[in-house]
Order: sequence, then structure tokens, then C-alpha cells
Amino acid sequence: MQFKHPEILYVLFALLIPILIHLFQLQRFVKTPFTNVKFLKEIELQTRKSSRLKKWLVLLTRLAIFAAIIIAFAQPYFSKNDSSKDWLTAIYVDNSISMQAKGEQGELFKRAVHDIAEYLPQKGWYILATNNRIHTDLSKKALVEHLKNTTYSPLKTSLKTQLFKTQQILDEHSGKNRKLLFISDFQNTEKTASILENDAENSRIFSKNTAFDYIQLQSQLKHNISIDSISIIERNIDNTILEIILRNQGNEDRSVGVNALQNKIVLAKNTIDIAADTYQKLVLRIPNTIANITIKIDADDVYLFDNVYYISFQQQNKINVLEISENTSFLKRIYTSDEFNLSQKKPDQLNFEQIDKQQLVVLNGLLKIPQNLQSKLDNFTKNGGNLLIIPNKNNTVDELNSIFKQLRIGQLIHRQTDSLQVTKIHFSHPILRNVFDKKVSNFQYPIVTTYFKSALLNPQPILSFENQDSFISQIKKQKGNIFWIAAPLDSKSSNFTKAPLIVPILYNIGKHSLLQTQLSYRIGQENRISIREKLKQDEVLHIANKRFDFIPLQEIQSEKVILITDKQPQKAGFYQVVNKTEIIKNLAFNNPQNESSLSFFKMSDLTKTNKNIHPYTNIKEALSELTEEQSIQSYFKWFVLLAFLFILIEILLLKYL
Repeated sequence: MQFKHPEILYVLFALLIPILIHLFQLQRFVKTPFTNVKFLKEIELQTRKSSRLKKWLVLLTRLAIFAAIIIAFAQPYFSKNDSSKDWLTAIYVDNSISMQAKGEQGELFKRAVHDIAEYLPQKGWYILATNNRIHTDLSKKALVEHLKNTTYSPLKTSLKTQLFKTQQILDEHSGKNRKLLFISDFQNTEKTASILENDAENSRIFSKNTAFDYIQLQSQLKHNISIDSISIIERNIDNTILEIILRNQGNEDRSVGVNALQNKIVLAKNTIDIAADTYQKLVLRIPNTIANITIKIDADDVYLFDNVYYISFQQQNKINVLEISENTSFLKRIYTSDEFNLSQKKPDQLNFEQIDKQQLVVLNGLLKIPQNLQSKLDNFTKNGGNLLIIPNKNNTVDELNSIFKQLRIGQLIHRQTDSLQVTKIHFSHPILRNVFDKKVSNFQYPIVTTYFKSALLNPQPILSFENQDSFISQIKKQKGNIFWIAAPLDSKSSNFTKAPLIVPILYNIGKHSLLQTQLSYRIGQENRISIREKLKQDEVLHIANKRFDFIPLQEIQSEKVILITDKQPQKAGFYQVVNKTEIIKNLAFNNPQNESSLSFFKMSDLTKTNKNIHPYTNIKEALSELTEEQSIQSYFKWFVLLAFLFILIEILLLKYL
């Protein structure tokens, strides 16, 4: 029991005065002689005993009356905490997009806002923390208003960081009753896992006096199908073939439809069966004329936001091709000006900065390849450029192995001078796909008289000799590709330049060299977006759509600009890179991949080692407990009634005893 005015209780010491007077009273009885002394003596004894009992009872009741009145004026009450201190409660509400999952009473986040508005006590002040901001010094009304204006955020921050920040604010108010309440689905991500680690920092945080309560909200559904990733597996003149990877989380086999849309127009669709808890690949063919495409799956799941995936293609009218050769060649008849920007340079005329602007570089019959050019071409292919190497009949194996070593694609073994036919066409290779209406067996095959036998690393043959050695091969190199032709193409070494195969093969190598940047980017992580744009002084690039416009961090280089996005944008969809009013590039952003996870932490493990951490099953229960902790049970009226009761007892004692 506690008292609002405990100083009044000192008056209770005054009750000792009547007790002392009663114990040490100086009253004397007067003796009167009677004839029948024995009879009178018995009456005297009975009178003295009853009188003494009555006086004690009356004294006690009067003391009880005064004690009850004194205690009543001291205003006694009961409270679980120090009522002389104000209350400060920090509430973290997870507003990540995974909180869109539906529980028994609707979306988890929206239901949390409703329950907080209904059950949060009026008393005290509040701190509201979400994934993207912290509000302090709030009344209940202000807190509820902020929550109602809070939207879903893809920027899931570390729970440990949120806990540490709110603890710091609470520590600044050590003179108040403090409480910390976390409301989340506690999705199993790296950022969530940090709060469960058994490290010294967590021990310091949880060892504080602030009570830490948590509520883990859960979805009703236990299965989810999401679009994990999309990539291009083939691109020809007319179509692009997309490989879509779907993920099925849960214990049910599912069948879903997948659509490719431009606005609301269906470009392609397919249906796929996905076994429980597996990944499954799906292929869609779409036309090349579309810039922005939405891939959508039809599924009723825990999360609906991951049923949509945005991809963006870059439209480029012409492909940049650079031929480095000692002499002009036949390539200008293949890479014509209507589809290609062909530049032909001799090695001594070459400006290395030109290489960065190309999609395809052709080394055609160079006697020597300088070391600095080899290094430049190595970086070029790493960054997504394509390289075609055609040897010179006078090249030595060691000279060619120098660039092979630089590119790390294998090595040449020796130079062969026997006559050999090119007899095998690998029709399944993407370069040759759709070139032939049907497979041919009576083709007039090219003949070479000189070629280099090779041992390449993971080559994909396009054409092969009759002895099964590769004539034209493709080697993937990080983001780029390297094409190797094993024989010189001069008229004395081969007749391949007169064969009908040369045009479609070299043409398709050029078309496949179109630099396709990433189809999409993820929100909530750092993205580095390369833009081939030379900015003038004071010019900056914007990323914008119809609803949103922001200026990202920019690294300006000689021939390009690197845009760095992190916390912006915050909504998935299509965007454009804009320089003033000119559209430079199309972009697509998708929600964070880890938000689709159906793995959640067992927060009960946290309570085993921390006594001041308390779990609750729902928000109503937690806030009802907070209301009870803040409540004060006053006993003033009960002590007043007790004083009246003792007065009544005294009256009865005086009247009937």
C-alpha cells in the first residue's frame, strides 16, 4: 500500500497519548464500611472487572476511529509501480510490407493500429517507432494519428537498432516509469536475427530495468508462391525469352497461372505446377518492342505484393561495334548502318575510351595485341561487353595465348595446317536458333587449311570441324561473352567468308551483343546503376515516375554516370532516368526478396534467458496489462467507512455493555 500524503501518518503517534493516560491514570477508589462485608465485596469485584473491560474496548474503538480517519486523510492507494512518477511507453510497430499478411481480423498492421487506438491507455506519454522514423513526446491521440498516417515501408531496419534507439530515449527519462512494447511478425531475416543473438550488446540492452514486452503477430495462411527472379535466356530479332523462377513455400503442391502484361494487355501466359517447398522454372516468350512489362501470378497467398514483378527493357536503335584491324574487312557488309554503328580502327589509331562505348569489339587478324589493350578488353568483357577474336595466319601460339591468359578462357595447344572441313552445326545454340527452318545434312561446308587447336574453359561450340574440334566457340565471361574463331578468315586460310553461314552467325553475334542492363532492381538495398550519359556542368539526373521524383547520389565519370539508390524509391514499379525533360533510361524496382519469407523466429527462446522480457498473445492483452500497471486503486472511502463502523461499535459498547 502506498500513500499520496504519507507525512500525515506521523499523526498516528498521537494515539499513544490516550493509551498512556489509560495505563497510568491516578484515580483511587474510596472504601465505605458495610455490615455485610462479604456480600458487598463480591459486588465490588464484579463491577471493577466489567468496568475495566468496557474501558479497554471503548479505548480501542476510539483509537481505531482516529487511526482510520488519519489514514484516510493520508489517501492510501495500491499501484504496481511508483505512482509519483509519470509514465513513458515506447511502442515499436513493424510496418514492413510483410505485415500486409492477413490474420484472423484482417491485415496484421492495420489490425495492430485498430487495437492500439482502442486499448491504449490515455495516461502518460509515448514514443512511436516504425521502420522509417521515430516520434517522441506523444499523447495517445497524437500517437494514433501518426499510426493512421503510416504506410508500409520496404525499409526493414534491424530490430536491435530499433531497440537500442528507443532504449536510449527511455534512458534520458530515468525518473519515469518506463515500458517498451514491440509489435511485429518477427520474420526470419538477418535484421531480425540480430535481436536473438547471444552477444554482449544484447545482454546489456536486455539487462536494463525497462520492461520489454513483445507481441508476435501471425498470418492465417501458411503457404505462399512468389516470383523469385527473372532473367533473359535468349534474345533474337523479334522476341525475348524470359526464364522466370517461382518459389513455393508451404506443404501444398500448387498450380498457378503466370501472365506477362503491358498495362492490362496480356502479352504471354502460361500455367505451371509447383511441388511443395520447391523452386520451379517457367519460360515466357515476349516481343522485343515492349519497354516495360509486368509479370503477374494468380495466387491467393500470405503475401500478395510478391505476385507482381516489374521488368524494364532498354530500347536501343543501333548496336555499337568496333573492329580493330590492320586493314578494312568484310564486316562492313554485315554490320550495316541501318542496325549497327560500325567503327573500324587500326591499333595505332585506337582511343581506349572508345571501347567503353561499344557493345561488340572485334579483333580481326592482329599480328600483335598490346598488353594494355589486353587489360582493357578484359575489363570490357567483365562489365558486359562482347569480344570476337579472329586470328591472323602469322600469329604464333604464344602470342595468342597471351590474351587467352589475360582473359582466363583457356589456352591454344598448337597450330594445325591440314585441310579440314567444318561439318557440324550446333543448331541448339542461341546464335543459330531460328536461322534454319529445318536441320540440313547436304550443306556445302566451309574448308580451312590453317586453324588453332584449343583447350578452352567451358566453351559452347557454334560450329565444329569434322574431327569434332571447335571452329567457332562462345565462352561466357562474367557479364560478357567471348567468341573465338579457330581459323584465320583470309582467303588463303579458309573459304568461310564465302560460305552462307558467315552472315547469320556474325550478324547474330552482333545482335546478341546488345548490352542489356539489369531487368530490375530491389528496393531497400544499395543499387549502382550505370548511365551512359555525359553531363554538362550543373546538370543532374532524376529518377521519376508520374507520382514520385527524387535525385539519387551520383558519381560522374568521363563517359557515364553511376546512380546510387538506397532508401529511395520506396514503392515498386516503373521509373525513368530523366535529364531535364529527356528520358535517358527505363528502370524497374521490385520489393525486397526477403519480405516473402515464411520463416519466423520463435521469440519464446528469447524469454528463457531474460527475465524482464514478457510475451503476449495479442495486443489487447498487452495493453490491458499496461492499463492495470498504470492504474491506482484508492482506499480513501474504505477507511472513511471503517471510521464510521468503529463509531457505531463505540455507540453499541457504551449503550449495551
